[in-house]
Amino acid sequence: MGLFAYLVAGVIVAGLVWFVRHGPSYPRLVTLLVFGLVGGAVGGLASNIVQGESVDHLDGIGFTAAVLVALVLLVGVDVRVRHDDE
Repeated sequence: MGLFAYLVAGVIVAGLVWFVRHGPSYPRLVTLLVFGLVGGAVGGLASNIVQGESVDHLDGIGFTAAVLVALVLLVGVDVRVRHDDE
C-alpha cells in the first residue's frame, strides 16, 4: 500500500506542476509524470529505509518525503529545460 501511495503522490505533484507551469517550452506531461513517479518512489522508499521500516510501510514522514523529492526532481527538470532553451 505504501509504495502505491508514494507513486500516486508523485503523479499528483507532477500533474499540479504541469497545470501551473505548462507552456510551449515546458516538458510534456508524460515526461513530468515519469519524473513524478520516480521522485515519489525514491522519496518514500528512502524514508522507509532510513526509519528502518518495511518497504511497503506508509506514514506521514514517508509521504512528505515522496512529495518533496518528486517536487525537487520536477523543479530540476524545469530549470534544465528552460536553461537549454536560452
